[in-house]
Amino acid sequence: MCSAASSGLLSARMNVRGYVLYTAGQLGIMMLTRYFFQWVIRFSDGTAPGAAAALFSATLVGLVFFGFRIFDAITDPLAGVLGDRWVSRGRQRRSLLWLALPWAPLGLCLVFAPDLTMTPAVRWAFLVTGMFAFFVGYTLYAIPYWSLIDDYSAGNATVRARLSNAQGVGVLLATAVGFVLSPLAIAKLGFLGGAAVFGVCGLLLMALPYFAAPPGVTPRPADSLPPFVALLRALKDRRFVAVILLFAGAQMSFTVMTASAPYIAERLLGGTLKDVAALLGPFLLTALLSLTIVPRLARRFGWERLTVGAAALLGLVYGGAGLLGKGIVGTPLTTAMIVFACAGPAAAVILGIEGEAITRCAVASGRQVTGTYFGVYNLIVKGLNGLAISVTGSLAEWGRESLTAIRVMPMFAGGLCVAGVTLYWLVRRAPAPPAASAA
Repeated sequence: MCSAASSGLLSARMNVRGYVLYTAGQLGIMMLTRYFFQWVIRFSDGTAPGAAAALFSATLVGLVFFGFRIFDAITDPLAGVLGDRWVSRGRQRRSLLWLALPWAPLGLCLVFAPDLTMTPAVRWAFLVTGMFAFFVGYTLYAIPYWSLIDDYSAGNATVRARLSNAQGVGVLLATAVGFVLSPLAIAKLGFLGGAAVFGVCGLLLMALPYFAAPPGVTPRPADSLPPFVALLRALKDRRFVAVILLFAGAQMSFTVMTASAPYIAERLLGGTLKDVAALLGPFLLTALLSLTIVPRLARRFGWERLTVGAAALLGLVYGGAGLLGKGIVGTPLTTAMIVFACAGPAAAVILGIEGEAITRCAVASGRQVTGTYFGVYNLIVKGLNGLAISVTGSLAEWGRESLTAIRVMPMFAGGLCVAGVTLYWLVRRAPAPPAASAA
């Protein structure tokens, strides 16, 4: 395990200002992501209020999205390896943030630029170009940003846990902004206007983590391995692979529920898009409150055991959300609010521990390969998330004719969590390969 000295940070102390600035980066990039995931299918299929007709086939958009997620996922490990090599040459990882700032906001605006006055070819050109810019920009920003947990903590476990928790706070705040403010922005400005507002705000927030570095940041030594060798070593780390599968199931479920929330509010509960905020309010409240004790719970029970329990609980709650529509406690909306509130603590554990889990696996490898580990993690999670949104797009199209498809959405999300837990245990309990004998 690397020491604070070898990490290249003269001090690992971070004040409140540093944590706030670091959290801003996660809030910024996730604001863009939530807007994209939440609205791209509704924007495409013509079911949004005020839409005259469908701009695209929701199924085709889902497939294109899946294709770009695969492409984007492939670039993640390369971005991680290149980030580690950048640091190995005496440069600061945080300087990479400046190179990535404009691309994701620009891509978001291009995705939501098409309208019915354009020919189908022009609409598809905007959509495809926007997805390319968005996902490449997301990768170029997110991998260095997340890897700063290792750089800024300098081996200090307390700082590392708090920075990881800060990422969880950023995700939840972005979710609140996405579900509460994005419908208002779209109602007032339209999809493109809302994307522009979110893009500008996100860009400004994404610049702030550069200034969160503790005093005395200097370039830290890092391993400079050939890309293929670095990736292969990460994939041979069984504990890391098991952790990927565990978090991937939960992340896929978040993706599905983000895209499904408007359909649940309108179709299952008979409400409007404004009711999405009513659903997410209790969820976000319980999640944010729970984040305050996640580091303490992780120390008490161990971060792996705590995450497994949280993922299993999240799967049960999301699966049960498929049965919403009746007023078991009060009105159907009240019942749904209680169900979503139950998911908050489990989501807080997963989001609060995710960054620390990946960093711990990287540190345990004995090498300075944090960027590579984050890249490999995103390679797998992004690919699987693309598959999840593709399936959700198909369910949304089927849902025009059948309410059953809308009920399947949260059940599918719950099943993904359970699948992640199952695969985690299978990989962790598999017998270790025989050690190579000494020559």
